[in-house]
Amino acid sequence: MSIAFGSGAVVGALVTAAIANRKSEASPSPASPPPLVTGKKNTVLFLTDCANGLSNVHVATTFALLQHHSSIEIHYASFAKLESELARISARAKVKNPAAKTVQWHELRGPGFVDAAMRVWGSATGLMTPPGVAGIDKLLRDFELIASPWTADEHWDLYCQMERLIAEIDPAVVVLDPMFRPAMDVSRNLNRTRVVVSPNALTDVLVGLQPRGAAFWKYPALGSGLPFPLPWKLVLKNAYLQLRLIFSVGFSSSLAAKRNFLSNRGVQDPMTLLDVQFADVPWISMAFPEAGLPLDFVPSHVMPVGPIVLDIASAEEQSPELATWLKRAPTVLVNLGSAVEYDEHMAREMAKALGTVLDSTDTQVLWKLKKASKHGNDVLKPLEEHIKRERIRIVDWIDVDPVSLLHTGDISLSVHHGGANCYHEAILTGVPQVILPLWVDLYNFAQTAEYLGVGIWPGKETAPRWHAETLSDGFMRALTGKSSFAMREKASQLREAARQYGGQLAAAEKIASMAAKGHNN
Repeated sequence: MSIAFGSGAVVGALVTAAIANRKSEASPSPASPPPLVTGKKNTVLFLTDCANGLSNVHVATTFALLQHHSSIEIHYASFAKLESELARISARAKVKNPAAKTVQWHELRGPGFVDAAMRVWGSATGLMTPPGVAGIDKLLRDFELIASPWTADEHWDLYCQMERLIAEIDPAVVVLDPMFRPAMDVSRNLNRTRVVVSPNALTDVLVGLQPRGAAFWKYPALGSGLPFPLPWKLVLKNAYLQLRLIFSVGFSSSLAAKRNFLSNRGVQDPMTLLDVQFADVPWISMAFPEAGLPLDFVPSHVMPVGPIVLDIASAEEQSPELATWLKRAPTVLVNLGSAVEYDEHMAREMAKALGTVLDSTDTQVLWKLKKASKHGNDVLKPLEEHIKRERIRIVDWIDVDPVSLLHTGDISLSVHHGGANCYHEAILTGVPQVILPLWVDLYNFAQTAEYLGVGIWPGKETAPRWHAETLSDGFMRALTGKSSFAMREKASQLREAARQYGGQLAAAEKIASMAAKGHNN
């Protein structure tokens, strides 16, 4: 099963873990830490998971390095599913810059994050969780997987594989995925010069570090679906949700057993969950202040660089036929990430809602429909006439990078699940959003989009299930009338703000500058 997370249902939970552990763990770094170990000059090693939602920022950064820093030797270690994507961007980089090197691929044995987690969840449907109190018990059950889905033996095996790679390659800098816990552990234990590249919201990463206990009274708890600013009448509910998460982490026998297993094999502070507090390790985030909730404190080593997106070629170059079709009319893009699968109810209600939109407007629709089961096409009956007239295209995969579609200017509305990548791609291109969150931190992105005035979350009351009436109402409000105009104006303003940041180019520049400080062979 090839499923990847949208960005996200996995990282924000670690923040609450950090709150729980800040005072119970020893300080993550000594008063006078030893100097970091820097390897061969201009040599970079990426250690990431293969899930699209987790690795897209790393692949995009790799492409920027290939294009603009051809002196850098790039090694990339991950699971087999990512190999073809690295080959694709290597080939494209050579088209843009003949001097570009080829990424040197290193395959890791074992299950990736998603494959490991799906042994319990079964499919992405198993992730679906109601927001707030209704979903807290399931969230707590899922948290141990979110923190680390690998068994202790798998974690240790991956640790050892990457330890050998680091010794063999001796990179000047190691580039990390914060959700790939074995890689975080091994790079920290070897005291390597390293940098974290994260797709997540700054609040996901830093809420536990905000002053005056703001995680309890100011910022909505992970997966709560509560609004921002948080009304005083909801503070107790929010604090309750945060405390439930904290105690779940602090008293998790499963996580404790994994830590003990790894500690007994010499791993110091395994799965510490506090990596963002290492001041000598840059933390590059594609989030940026204007596109998130306001924070009172951002550490100096946390670098908001703006949207890090993979845009290797224009939509016209990737699919001339699709690009031509998009020009026919303003297009609604319905793309709920690579993880979401539609059961029969979801597909039927979405089809009804899209039928209403097509009946009422001059728009057309590109709908990525990935089925959770082999339900029949009768769910598409409301769309039959529109399919015949080619006003809607229904596909199970889109062979164009999503941000390339948004860059055409032909997408009038982005309908997505609230993943960090989808959210920031729409922000970068100034496209209004309708967000249909299904689990955990996706609810936080939906609320953020509404707070900023660039998105609508229809059907809050029934989430994660949706119904045609609420969907069509949300779509129509985003496409027509005063609310649509206001959203387009705000989205345009945020697009201009996003363009002031460097995105993947800034991330690549930082990594290249660190790699240049390595030693000569």
